[in-house]
Amino acid sequence: MARQAQPTRGISSDGAQIAQWFSSLPVCTRFLLEATGTLTLVSGLGLLPGYHLPLLWELVTKQFQIWRLVTTFLVTRLSINGLIHLVMLHRYSLAVEKEEFGGRTADYVWFLMVCMISMLGMSWITQTVLLTNGLLLAIATLWSLHRAEQTVRFVFGITFPARYLPYALMALNLLLNQGVFPFASFYGWLSAQAYYYLSVDLPARGGLNYIPTPQFVYRIFGQVHRSDPRSTGIRMATLSNPVSQRPGGGHSWGQGRRLA
Repeated sequence: MARQAQPTRGISSDGAQIAQWFSSLPVCTRFLLEATGTLTLVSGLGLLPGYHLPLLWELVTKQFQIWRLVTTFLVTRLSINGLIHLVMLHRYSLAVEKEEFGGRTADYVWFLMVCMISMLGMSWITQTVLLTNGLLLAIATLWSLHRAEQTVRFVFGITFPARYLPYALMALNLLLNQGVFPFASFYGWLSAQAYYYLSVDLPARGGLNYIPTPQFVYRIFGQVHRSDPRSTGIRMATLSNPVSQRPGGGHSWGQGRRLA
């Protein structure tokens, strides 16, 4: 009897390990995976009519179906492509949330909100109904901007610098869509590029951060706003130290002089 119970204990143990792994994920990545996986599953199985989820502006404005402004980012096809989407979402969102936004959940949420609002505005022009790939591209683009020279391995074992990853993903989407231009992916790439320039690149050059995280977002997550001039919108002052910072964490040591 004890031997017959072993497979059950093994399955239970595996389930517990999966639950433990999932609960250990950062809050934003966990929410994105859970929401996308759940909506994709229930709509793919017919438990929820799929037409309730895409972004249809006429229904949003005339019938106040405002949930479509969110669900358009959180549903994909119940297929192998959908599974690949979840794998990539886990990989890039986990890395960005733990490294670029480590301990700063509010800032990561604000990044997602900025990109989502930007994509919603652009989608109105082309009437793009699903922006799931756009959200993935936004996260992957930010990931690549912070790791421009890191080598990444793509499909079929192709390797290239990380700065080309967004273009490779858009090309793959173009191929999978049989030549139809991937507007959602393009909007995600564009919104992340704009966010990076306004909140990271421009402040690092001595400018203002024009899209700082609002205080109400910090309050929602019970976090204290960090006094980093690149994230407060305060113009970076010249340091008293003659060694000036460069974007990316390096230093500009000047031209130097030959010792006599």
